[in-house]
This record gives sequence, C-alpha cells and structure tokens, in this order.
Amino acid sequence: MAASASATAGEEDWVLPSEVEVLESIYLDELQVVKGNSRSSPWEISITLHPATAEDQDSQYVCFTLVLQVPAQYPHEVPQISIRNPRGLSDEQIHKISQALSHVAEAGLGTAMLYELIEKGKEILTDNNIPHGQCVICLYGFQEKEAFTKTPCYHYFHCHCLARYIQHMEHELQAQGREQEQQRQHAAAKQKAVGVQCPVCREPLVYDLASLKAAPEPQQPMELYQPDAESLRQQAERKRLYQRQQERGGIIDLEAERNRYFISLQQVREGFLNPPLMTPTFLPTHPSATGLG
Repeated sequence: MAASASATAGEEDWVLPSEVEVLESIYLDELQVVKGNSRSSPWEISITLHPATAEDQDSQYVCFTLVLQVPAQYPHEVPQISIRNPRGLSDEQIHKISQALSHVAEAGLGTAMLYELIEKGKEILTDNNIPHGQCVICLYGFQEKEAFTKTPCYHYFHCHCLARYIQHMEHELQAQGREQEQQRQHAAAKQKAVGVQCPVCREPLVYDLASLKAAPEPQQPMELYQPDAESLRQQAERKRLYQRQQERGGIIDLEAERNRYFISLQQVREGFLNPPLMTPTFLPTHPSATGLG
C-alpha cells in the first residue's frame, strides 16, 4: 500500500511528460521525442536548430541538431547535451555552444529547462549566422559584408566565385553534350545528362546565375598562379616522357579503340548505292593449256 502510494506520488512529481507536451505544441513536427520504456529510462529529445531569420531559409547559413538525453531524475539532474550534424560551424564554435548550453542547464537545475536550452541554441546561431571556413573555390575565408551563398547541401561559396565555377561547368557540359551527340549512334550506353554539381559533394545545384554574377567580387584579391622553375622543369619532363611513350605505342588512344570495330551505317549505305566497278580479271595461261610443252 505504502509502495503504491509512493509510486503514485512519484508519477505526480514527474514533470517531463507535461513539459514535452508543451514543447510539441510549440515546435510541432520539428521536435523528435523517443520515450523511455519505463519511468526509470531516459528520454531522447532532438530538434534541428536554425538562426532566427523571419522564416527566410536562404539567409540561414548555420545549423545543428540539438540532442538532449533526459534522465529519470530530471529536473534534479541535468540532461546530457549533444550537438550533431553541425553545418557552417568550427570545432571551436561547437565547443563554446556546448559549454554555453551546459551553463544554462546547471543554472536551471531543479526547474523545467528544456525550452530554455532550445531557445538558447537558436539565439547563439542567430548571433553567429556567418559560416566558418573558406570558400573552397578561392580558398579565402568569409568577411563581413561579402556576398556569399549557401547551397541546399549546406556548403558555402562567395557568389562571385560560384558564378565563375558555374559558367565554367556549363561550358564543359555543353562541350561534352556535343561530343556525346556525335558518338550517340555507336555509344555502348547513353549517359544520363547531369547538370552543374556542388564542387564539394557533387549534389546537383539549384542556382540563379544572373544573381550570382551581379554580386561584387570578394574583398581578397585573386592571385594568379605563377609556376616556379621546379614546376616548369617537372612539366617539361612529364611532356618528354609522354611523347616517348606515345612514340613507342604505350599510350592508348581511347577514341581509336572505341571505333576499332565500328562500321558506319552511312558507309554501308553508300556502298550499296555506289558499288565498286567490276573489272575483268584474266587468269594466266598455263603452257599445257596451249599444247606447248
């Protein structure tokens, strides 16, 4: 009887279910909850956080998934805080975010703190809504007031740099398309056309080239590559080696090999329409055939 009363009192003192219910009403489908199998099992609460940008997703350059392992003794024991799948954040920033959230949890010990932890994470992202790292095209970091963009796969580039890359790739794809068109009749397999891809992860890009081209150049000047004497020497050596291998038949011409057994339908058709002229062929006369011996 006493044990039953104690268990009932414990259930009444357990604030986690009601707190999670409130969070679900606020964050709706954004919040993911994995409930424990029993009262003594921890719950896992996760939500992907973005900066507050008035629902303008194109202006959200950083994000991470906040995972809270809520123990059975909550709120008298703080949740275990994890940051997963960070985008646009350095290791140092992730460490500072984790520390800041831990301080919030310690300060709220004994009270409901899950909502405060989530909002604190959003606040930190809003204050640090500039991607950390370098533009992988120009290899310069991002400076304030520079025009940069984020791809759907959360990779970051200066708008000017990405525009140049897209223009280059479009020209390459057009050249490849013309070459494939010429070889389409005897190609072993047709390759599916692929558009411009992210230079980091090869995901297809969705872009507005005119808008990217209109962006100003990065503040850091572009440095033209100037090969040194050693690089030029190695380049000349490789060219000499290539020519020697080519002279000795050590370089396989892929185009020649591809067309090695190729018979053009045009050539066959012309052969039927314009057959070669038949000319008489005379066998040599054998001496015995004339009776001469």
